[in-house]
Amino acid sequence: MNTKRKRHAAYLIILCSIVLIFAQETKLSYDEENAMIVLQPSDRITISYIDVGPQGNPIERSNIFTIRPDGTIFHELLGIVSVADMTIMEAEELLTENFSRYFTQPRVAVSVIEKTSIKVILYGEVSRVGVFPVKPNTTIAEFIIEKGGTTPEADISRITISRNDGSKVIFDMERYLFTDEAVNNVFLKDKDKIIVPRFKLQEKYGRLSKNYILQYGNVLEIIINEMALMETNPAQAESYIVDSEGNIFHRLFGLVHLGGLTVDKSQNILAEMAKRHFREPIVTVDMLELSSRNVFVFGEVLRPGIYPIEGNIQLAEFLANIGGMTDAADLREIVITRKQGKPVIFDMEDFLFKRDDSRNVFLEDGDRIIVQKRQRGIFVRMSEKLQPVSVLISIVSSILMVYMIVT
Repeated sequence: MNTKRKRHAAYLIILCSIVLIFAQETKLSYDEENAMIVLQPSDRITISYIDVGPQGNPIERSNIFTIRPDGTIFHELLGIVSVADMTIMEAEELLTENFSRYFTQPRVAVSVIEKTSIKVILYGEVSRVGVFPVKPNTTIAEFIIEKGGTTPEADISRITISRNDGSKVIFDMERYLFTDEAVNNVFLKDKDKIIVPRFKLQEKYGRLSKNYILQYGNVLEIIINEMALMETNPAQAESYIVDSEGNIFHRLFGLVHLGGLTVDKSQNILAEMAKRHFREPIVTVDMLELSSRNVFVFGEVLRPGIYPIEGNIQLAEFLANIGGMTDAADLREIVITRKQGKPVIFDMEDFLFKRDDSRNVFLEDGDRIIVQKRQRGIFVRMSEKLQPVSVLISIVSSILMVYMIVT
């Protein structure tokens, strides 16, 4: 009996040795590949290991598992094991450690039967926006380059990957491309949202200097905060254009002359003005644009003239920014004539009182905006013409009345 047990033990040792040699040789061939394959939920995998039968015989056992949405599998011997986001090699090391509770020298092999399909959303300053299927274990840099890269306006230093669990990853592609520094070139996961932002022009011009001298056409971003409310209720940024006379028309301060001043000096002037409206004002002034397009404004406006415009600005907002219209303005028929095409009619009354935004057109370079005088009715015009006569009659009647009283 002892001889039979010794023979079984010898067989087991030989078999384990063969398995070990095979595993070592196989490991050399696919270690590099396994280092790149990352397990994800919905992947179907096989886990193989050596067990000992009832009579001491070595038995190879294999089980097929589908990784659950929470990233775990349920093994008949080990129970719940979390394997998602691990490479195959890392999963084998974890399972080997867990099998060590039951075997002296466990040997474990993990293989992928079916890899889950991954889809990600690509949006922002890229050549191709859309939802794309992605090969497993694709990095963010590789994916963006394969899809045609980014636009010239893209800020590639702040690419955001928004994940399905609510977390966010910031990837600096600029450092990845132009330096040898380690960057967060992560593997993409299912339902990732990749947002490539537009380069913030205020940051670009903010790098110039606070000593930049303001001039016609500059577009400024002005923020005025109350110090006590900066954290809980921060103010919104407002954009203003320096006109041909070097002025901006601020909603609180009215006409402010900033042309010929540095950005820093302008900030100080606005901070002094803000003290009339805030207890402890915090004012920041930044450049948005150095130059812009022009439109012409005529008629019943408070400040007619030539104005630079920047970006996508609509007519109603533009008229409000330059100070508004006179009391005599005809709000129902504001006319825009363009270089090419028919005149555009805008009804400010519908925009204001009926909240009809459909005709609030975007301004174009060279637009001529005519705010006409309000046309009055026939009776109003007749009364205006008769007014001098009525005044004369009133004066004559008053003189006659006084004469009669005196006589």
